[in-house]
Amino acid sequence: MIPAPLIALIEAQPRYRPRPEAGEVSQALEALGIAQDSEFAQVHLACHPADFSSRASNEMLFDLVGPGEEILAATEFIHEVWELPQHFVAFTSLQGEGGYLLDKHSGGVWDFDLGDWEAFVAGRIPARWASFFEFISWLLTAEPSDS
Repeated sequence: MIPAPLIALIEAQPRYRPRPEAGEVSQALEALGIAQDSEFAQVHLACHPADFSSRASNEMLFDLVGPGEEILAATEFIHEVWELPQHFVAFTSLQGEGGYLLDKHSGGVWDFDLGDWEAFVAGRIPARWASFFEFISWLLTAEPSDS
């Protein structure tokens, strides 16, 4: 369940839209192997994170559904091209040779940089945020110098 303070932050977003139908999201979560009760799933089932704006990050979050299936495509890219472990999901653009990654097992979120590939794959880089809720809270409240 999304904590009330986080719901308030999400609903305060200028472009906030609740998600009226979650069927496509559930299918996309299943295709990615993400648990329906995970924090990542809860946020995507409730609203459109792609509409979130942040002062701390220039990264735009992808939506699970819609044209191009961006999260699925980005995730396939990090597995096939960057050879990252299969339990990571990319949910932002990878244009700057990095992006935000979700660990499907732990729920942690990494601010991945391709230059740190070897250390990342070896497991020497810890998650920057312990949970997806923590990441979204940071995204919606942090100032530019907090990134």
